[in-house]
Formats: sequence, C-alpha cells, structure tokens
Amino acid sequence: MFKGHGGNIKPFLTPGNSSILDFSASINPLGYPEKVKKTVMDNFDDILHYPDIDCASLKKYLSRKIGHAEEEIIVGNGSTELFYLIPRALRPAKGIVFQPTFSEFTEALKCSCTEVINHVLKEKDGFGFRYCKDDFRDQKTGMVFLCNPNNPTGQLIEKGAIVKMAKQHPDIIFVVDEAFVDFLDSPEKYSVIDDVGAMGNLIVVRSLTKFYGFPGIRIGYLAAHADLIKKMVEYKEPWSVNALAQHAAMAAMEDSEFISRSREFMFRERLFLFHELSAIDGLLPYEPTANYIFVKIKQDTMTSSSLCKRLIEDGIAIRDCSNFLGLDNSYFRVAVRTRTENIRLIEALKKIVAGKSIMAGFLAN
Repeated sequence: MFKGHGGNIKPFLTPGNSSILDFSASINPLGYPEKVKKTVMDNFDDILHYPDIDCASLKKYLSRKIGHAEEEIIVGNGSTELFYLIPRALRPAKGIVFQPTFSEFTEALKCSCTEVINHVLKEKDGFGFRYCKDDFRDQKTGMVFLCNPNNPTGQLIEKGAIVKMAKQHPDIIFVVDEAFVDFLDSPEKYSVIDDVGAMGNLIVVRSLTKFYGFPGIRIGYLAAHADLIKKMVEYKEPWSVNALAQHAAMAAMEDSEFISRSREFMFRERLFLFHELSAIDGLLPYEPTANYIFVKIKQDTMTSSSLCKRLIEDGIAIRDCSNFLGLDNSYFRVAVRTRTENIRLIEALKKIVAGKSIMAGFLAN
C-alpha cells in the first residue's frame, strides 16, 4: 500500500544531489494562491484547539460553490481517505476497476474485503474507456471506480456516458474520481457532480490539493445523494481534517484570479510540452487533457525504469508507469511544469533518447 506513487523524491536526495526537479507529481506548478498563506497565518492559533469535527463552515461554503445541500457533502483528509471510506461504509461484494488507473481504488476495495475485478483497457484503443453492458452482468458487482480524467493516461469519459451507465445499473454504486477535473478545458462536458443529488448510486470525489498546489495540506471532498452520505458518515473517522486545511480550502477556492491564471497557463504549457515531446524520435506522447502527459517509449533498448534512473542522475524525477496494472516498462508520465523547467526536461530527454538511438543504430550495423 502507498508504494509507487509520484512525488516521493526524498529517497533520491543525496549530498551530491540535494535538489530534484519533480515531474513525477502532477501538482499545479504555479504553487498555491497567496491568499492561502495569509489565511493559514491569520488563523494559525486555531491549532490550539480541536478542529471543527463536522467541517461545518467548509461544507456550507462547498454547498454554495457546487450547488448541493450540506447533507450531500463529506470533507476528508485528501481524496484518498474518502476512497477508503466509501467501500468500508457501503460494503460492496465486488468492485470493478478499469486499469490502468489510480492504485488506491484497488487498495481501498481490498481493505474492505471486497473482491476486485480488473478490466484492463487496451493499448490499441489508446487506453480509452469502452462501456459494455456485459462488464456489469455479475449481479454481485456492487461498485465501480472510474477516474475522469484518468490517471495516468489522461483519457476522458463524457458526462453523458457516466450518467447513462449509472441509470442503467441502479444497483451499482459508481464512484468517479475527479481529482484533475479543474485542469480540463471544458470540465462541464465531463464532470457529473451536478447529477449526484438526483441519483442514489453516484459519488463524485474531488481533491483540492492538486489544482491549488498544496499537497502537504490534505483536503478533499465527496458529493453524493443524502442517503449515501448518511451511511458513509457512520464510518468516518472524527477530526481527520485539521483546522488550517479547512481555512486553506476556502481561501483557495475563492481566488478566482488564481483559478483563471492556472487554467490559461496549463492550456498553453501542456501544448508546448506535448509538441516538444512529439518531436523526440523514440517517444510517443498521448494527447494531454489535464496537467500531465502519458508517454510510450518506442525504443527496444530503453525501459521506463532505465530512463527514470538516467534522469535522476540529471536531477529530474518522472513517474515510471511500469507498476500500473495493464502497462509494461515502456510507459512513463510527466507533469506539466513551468516553461523553463519543461525545457530542461526536454533537453535531458533529447540527450538520453538520442544517445540510445545512436547506440542502437551502431549495434545494428
């Protein structure tokens, strides 16, 4: 559990390499809104007291923000806590996970003694989601996890397709991870958060730490029908969300200028990085939708693991995707960062991949 995620760069820090440029964690490269720092400092003395056990102020704020009643919202210590809460409270006999995707879906189901059924998406389809009624023919299937946009591939499922599935299978709970939805160009085409109040089998989980750039402050929330919320609240740990995180969340979501600037920046910068990656012979990047790019290595002489090790020597960390179910050692993921940082990554990749290409050609002759 908790192994193989991006952002874990401390093991690579050495006296001779004390700084790592981290492309392995997909976090807003603009950092956090300045209002977050001010709010945290202004309310710092709140650490002298227990936090609001119900996150009442934050839930009231979220209620206005997303248009759902407070009784349809649960706030958690990051989205991962909520992924573990859902099967623990709702007790599905079986759970379906479409792979490759975020590993904690499977771990959360296993921790609740739920049988996991993996549906592996196909490379020939670009790892795109394909809905088939037969996927859910087992009457004991109680829960389905979907990631939209998917991590690590970036593939999207349109809103209408998710709603259709949920309506056709009212006895199955559909859990939709929208952790990266704020980075999308048209989130309204894909998010189903507006539909949860009217549907008794749909749960949307969102992270507030990726887009707002403070993963060290764990905060996230889920929205669902009030009947589902009642069941889940009974199994939720008390005081899991600290006081400063609650203040930070409201300050961040209120900063409309930061939100607009981040979206404009990401749209521009991911196109630049995608274009530059596409120009490197030996790499095949998938068209990005969020703040990361999924890449296939087309050289037989290089693996994702060997590439990661070589880049670490240059002070750069990327996400080796070989431990995702359904992927092999020819895939990696890179976050979209600032222009200067992206250029540094591109230059390092050109040097390493071109070097491998030259050596492969020499050996072939």
